[in-house]
Amino acid sequence: MEKILLAMDGYKQNTYAIDFACYLAKLTHSRLTGVFLEGDPEDDEAEIIRLEASEALEAARPFTAGVLATDPVLQRVHRFHEACLSREVAAKVHRDRGVPVDDILLESRFSDLIVVDPETSFRKVDKGFPGRFIRDVLLAAECPVVVSPYQFNSLDEVIFAYNGTSSSVFAIKQFTYLFPEFKRKKAVVVDVRTGEETAIEEQYKMKEWLSAHYLQVDFVLLKGDPSDELFGYLLQRKNAIVVLGAYGRGILSRFLKPSHASLLLRTINLPIFITHR
Repeated sequence: MEKILLAMDGYKQNTYAIDFACYLAKLTHSRLTGVFLEGDPEDDEAEIIRLEASEALEAARPFTAGVLATDPVLQRVHRFHEACLSREVAAKVHRDRGVPVDDILLESRFSDLIVVDPETSFRKVDKGFPGRFIRDVLLAAECPVVVSPYQFNSLDEVIFAYNGTSSSVFAIKQFTYLFPEFKRKKAVVVDVRTGEETAIEEQYKMKEWLSAHYLQVDFVLLKGDPSDELFGYLLQRKNAIVVLGAYGRGILSRFLKPSHASLLLRTINLPIFITHR
């Protein structure tokens, strides 16, 4: 992986999301591009400014020198650059001033991964959680997306949500190809079944493939309602990343309904990797 985007509201800044994005960038030796979204959701006139991290620092220097800043976004640009510099992460800055969701979707076409803060929203009337911006990004992004946690220490385990579909296998493969650095981490496949059906041969093939990429692979079989059972399992986990596939169907679509997403994202506090074909 070479290029990670961190999508941010140009007028708000979540330090936890920056910390997590820097962790992923340093882990994978990737460049981190901070995308500061400044546009109006209803305005379709786009303007994009590209800045290298060093140029962004120079642009923000008048603020750090105590001179009145005329651009409120520059302070956040400066903080982002300093965070990357202190963690030895290569960084760039994009200031996108068009429709936020359109801007980030276009950026996703030329990126390997997007990191988003689950509370990012550009509409005052958007009271749902996650908001329309996050839902639109998860639905239409042209690269995988990671929803950042509220607090972060480390990642010691990868949890793959599996429901027997090709889309869940696709997500597992995408994560594995993007993050070969997790080879020595524990990989857990959580298979949730609604009935008594079993898939021994399927499980064997899955374990055979995963064992070629991870040193330790475990399977957990749960029975019952997929979203309830998976949530109960994740509630007990720490320092793990969750991999989900197929937005708009199955487990993930239920989790992204406000009643489920609020519990999932705010309670378990785990980063979630999401991708679809």
